[in-house]
Amino acid sequence: MLKSGICQLDEKHYNKCIAFQDINYQLALEEDKDLIFNQFANVLNSFDPSVDIEFSYINQLGRNNELKAAIQMPDKNDGYDDIRLEFREMLKSQLAKGNNGLKKSKYITFGVEADSLEQATAKLERLEIDILSNLKSMGVRAEGLTGEERLKVLHDILNPDKLFSFSYKDLKPRESTKTVIAPDSFNFVPSKYFKFGKYIGAVSHLQILASELSDRMLAEFLDIDDNINISFHIKAVEQTEAIKMVKRKNTDIDKMKIEENKKAVRSGYDMDILPSDLITYGDNIKMLLKDLQTRDEHMFIVTIVFMNFARTVQKLDTTISQISSIASKHNCKIKRLDHSQEQGFISVLPLGVNKIEIDRGLTSSSTAVFLPFTTEELFINSSNSLYYGLNALEPGTK
Repeated sequence: MLKSGICQLDEKHYNKCIAFQDINYQLALEEDKDLIFNQFANVLNSFDPSVDIEFSYINQLGRNNELKAAIQMPDKNDGYDDIRLEFREMLKSQLAKGNNGLKKSKYITFGVEADSLEQATAKLERLEIDILSNLKSMGVRAEGLTGEERLKVLHDILNPDKLFSFSYKDLKPRESTKTVIAPDSFNFVPSKYFKFGKYIGAVSHLQILASELSDRMLAEFLDIDDNINISFHIKAVEQTEAIKMVKRKNTDIDKMKIEENKKAVRSGYDMDILPSDLITYGDNIKMLLKDLQTRDEHMFIVTIVFMNFARTVQKLDTTISQISSIASKHNCKIKRLDHSQEQGFISVLPLGVNKIEIDRGLTSSSTAVFLPFTTEELFINSSNSLYYGLNALEPGTK
């Protein structure tokens, strides 16, 4: 991890990371929702096949100390300290009613292939400017992360109960930044769990079975007040290749229809009667081809990975049951990665690395359904901040 925020994965692959904030979506008017949805789809369409994209959404408990420090109001011995004390106690009470120290973060990691660091830097800086500009046009506050900031994100995932303390000036010659963030130990021996430090984790993937997806699904996952990391690995497919791929599927279906017709004739049935699944699949393929050719839809290969962790297996299984229930409600499935927990763990880190070969082809609109927006957070750590109350959708001190 370089000081500039560029992470060099190997000799040819580099990436950077952007942190972005929430905006008001769930409370917006329908026309405003449509606008935000279309803008997010355009952000996705702006990525070409040479760019690796990972959206990371991280909910992490145990950050109460950071929040408590932010709402402290020191005494000034000016006759108003009793009011300050009352105000501090009120804020602490509201904090206890709010998010229980739950810290929510959102990141975009974008990577490129390059022959040198200089070439990669130029590519990544152009991409960063474009992404920040696109997010700004949506009203989303975002900023690129430095090396120290990216290391803190990784450290907090790998060491949930430890404080991060690091400066590049303290890095010894030939010492790797990996040593700064690595937990005390890893154990990937159980096929469906793994251990890191004092915690037990499990990685699953989302299997999409629904014909239509809801824009509430991701928000419902992130509404869970527990430790959860969700990563979307997105790879754009070159448009002409996507159209060819769909046309090949359409040709395969036509061949299957012909075979069914032949079977019907041999058996003395009406040759126009085809299996309903085959008809539905054929109609969907034709609709997909039309979307790609006439509606400015793009095709993406998407992998969706979840990581949950807790101090006990029982608590971990309870949280996994929660996300499984949400997935089932939306006609999807949460499937545990068996004998692939290490690969899944690597894939869920905001490093732009996908080691899971389980994916699904989705169009721009189908991918944009996983909107990462609910309601704008107004928590600002400043000496001039004002208190408004608790957010009805996302309880938190404001």
